[in-house]
Amino acid sequence: MAVHRLQLEEEDDDFVLFAIHCGEAPFKMAFLMNQNLKWQLKRERDDVLVTKAGKQQQYPKYRFVSRLDQIDHLLLCNKEVPQDDSSTEQSYGLFDALNGPSFSATYLMPEFKKVDYLLKIESALNDRELKSIVTQIKSIKEVVSTYVIPHQKIKNINPLNN
Repeated sequence: MAVHRLQLEEEDDDFVLFAIHCGEAPFKMAFLMNQNLKWQLKRERDDVLVTKAGKQQQYPKYRFVSRLDQIDHLLLCNKEVPQDDSSTEQSYGLFDALNGPSFSATYLMPEFKKVDYLLKIESALNDRELKSIVTQIKSIKEVVSTYVIPHQKIKNINPLNN
């Protein structure tokens, strides 16, 4: 009996991933991008949920699908700083804050720890379109830096597919 094998190949060029460095809150970042890029990013009902070390982490996501060409734009927060889980309120004085609770950030994509936001555009864009989007995002005064992330640097694509 002959053995038939199917070889599945994923296309790497069907999306572009941008890294955005900006200290603003996720809702403000989406608002600024809507203003400057003439998009309509809206908060999704379901955040990206990731379970690490027994704890569930939530990362806000904003989506815009253009009516003209049906291109999906997904803005993801890459960083989550956990809130204080204790129900008792504690008062920390000036120097007690040093001994108070410490919160460490967790990352949706840990290979990009310095990146605040990830923008995934589901389309193969040409160089002119890429430069145009990067220039428009950089024109936002709150944005420190933005650039395209090469596909080879992405270790795990699963968090982006939610």
